[in-house]
Amino acid sequence: MNIAMIGGGLESFMGPVHRRAIEKTGMLQITCGAFGSTRQSSFDCQEPFGLGVRDVFGSYRDLLRRQSRLPKEQRVAFATTVLPNTMHYPVAMMAMDCGVPVLAEKPFTCNIDEATNLARKARATGVPYRVAMVYPAYSMLLKARKLFRDGVLGRVRRFVVSMQMGWMAGRVELEGNRQAMWRTDARRNGVGGVINDASCNCQFVLEYITGYRITDVCASARPCVAGRLIPDDATVLVRTDQGIDGVFLLSQVAAGHREGLVFEITGDTGSMRWCESNPGTLVLVANDATKNVLTDKTAPGSIGGVDTPFVAGDAYVEALTRVYRDFADSLAGRTKKSRSGEDGRILGMTIEEGVHSVAVSEAIIKSVTPVQEGQPPVPKWVHVAEV
Repeated sequence: MNIAMIGGGLESFMGPVHRRAIEKTGMLQITCGAFGSTRQSSFDCQEPFGLGVRDVFGSYRDLLRRQSRLPKEQRVAFATTVLPNTMHYPVAMMAMDCGVPVLAEKPFTCNIDEATNLARKARATGVPYRVAMVYPAYSMLLKARKLFRDGVLGRVRRFVVSMQMGWMAGRVELEGNRQAMWRTDARRNGVGGVINDASCNCQFVLEYITGYRITDVCASARPCVAGRLIPDDATVLVRTDQGIDGVFLLSQVAAGHREGLVFEITGDTGSMRWCESNPGTLVLVANDATKNVLTDKTAPGSIGGVDTPFVAGDAYVEALTRVYRDFADSLAGRTKKSRSGEDGRILGMTIEEGVHSVAVSEAIIKSVTPVQEGQPPVPKWVHVAEV
C-alpha cells in the first residue's frame, strides 16, 4: 500500500518515529511527500528518503492537488501528517477536498471552531480521517480498561493523570532546538501551549480507561521560563459525569521527568498505576499495600534524552505500527477487530473523540485566560461544551 507523508522532514522529531512504524508494518511504503516547512527543506529529503525527483513536493498543496488529478488506482491509499499543531486543520481540510484519507498526529485541532468545521467536512465528504493516538494499542492499557470496568478498584475516589517532561526547563528554543521553537510559538502550537500539546493525551487515556466523560475543568497555567509567552506548565482540576474529581498535571519544565504519560486511579478497594516509560507493566495495589504487578512482553519505553519532547522508544513505535495497520485494514475493508486486544474498537482517536478532546482543551484555556478590564470574571469551574 502506497502512502504519502506530509511534514516529518530531516529535522523532525516525530518523522523518524513514524517512518520506523510504517516500515515495521510490512504493508506500507512512503512513495511521495511534502516533508518540510519550506520548499527547499522538503526537496532536501528526496535522496535521504530514497524518492524520485517527481515524488517530492514543495508544499502540501502541490502534493494534494497532484493526488486529486491522478486516476483513483494511482493515488496513495492515505496521507500521514506529522506537523506542528496549528497545521493539522488546514492540511486535513484540503486533503478531504482532494479525497485523500488522513492519519494525523494529535491534537485534532487547536480550537473548537476548527474542530467542528473539520467534523462537518468529514461527514460531507466521507473521507476517512483518524488521529494516531496510540494508547489503545498498548495491551496493558487494554487490560487496565477491562479490570477497571470489572470493578477491581471498587468505588472510584480520585485520579491523577500526568504528562510531565523536563526537556524545556531551560530556553532551549534559543539554542536551535526546533521542537522547542514551534512549541513555544502560539502561531504554530496554539495559544494554550502545553495545554494544546498534552491535555488531549491525559483526557483520552482517562476516558478510554474509565468510560467517564469530562464535563468541567478548573485550571491554572503559566509560562514558567522567563521570555516565553504561552504556558509551559499547567495544573487542571477535572470533574467527570460520574461526579468524580481528579487532576491533570501538564508540564514541559518539570526537570528530571521523562516518564511520558502516567495515570493512577484510586478506589475504595485499591489503586491502579501505569507509566508510558514502562508500558508493559500495570501495578495494582490493595488497601493493605499488597501489590499485584501484571506484565506482558512489551519492550520498555526509552526514557530518551532531555532534549526530546516525550517517550518514543520501541514500545511506542510498536503501538504506532498497530495503529497504521489498523487504519490501512479499515481502508482496505478488512477486519475491524482491534489488533491490540479484544475490545473491538479502532486503534486511534475518531473524529467524534477528537472534537470532544478539543472542547476539553478549549475549556481549560478559557479557565486560565485573563479577562479584560471591565469584563465579568471567568467562573471557577468552566463547563466543557457539548459539541
